[in-house]
Amino acid sequence: FPVMQRLSALERWTTPQRRPEETLVAWRNSWPALVVTQGKDVIGFVRGMTDGEVTTYIADLLVEREHRGKGLGHLMVDACHKLYPHTRLDLISTEGANAFYKAHGFHPVGEGLRKSYR
Repeated sequence: FPVMQRLSALERWTTPQRRPEETLVAWRNSWPALVVTQGKDVIGFVRGMTDGEVTTYIADLLVEREHRGKGLGHLMVDACHKLYPHTRLDLISTEGANAFYKAHGFHPVGEGLRKSYR
């Protein structure tokens, strides 16, 4: 989990640092939850949730900057879909990641909204 916190901090994702206990529980309750390693180092991760039949939601997808552009993000998304092949994949993307997702077959379906309680 400290590796996920470090990678998240590099992207200014603050929840793993501000709420580590809750974030760890979220990881434990999520599936699929996969990592990509190089040797002993975690260089990417994906965390999702699914009902197993209709929707798989990708909550977090991150690849360390120096390893981007090598297909690792696509590999993790594809692995999530292969676990539940008849579900659709849904996610909320940042503006900077939209091109990545569009290049891999995702399309806009409306506007995402969020309400935080903390």
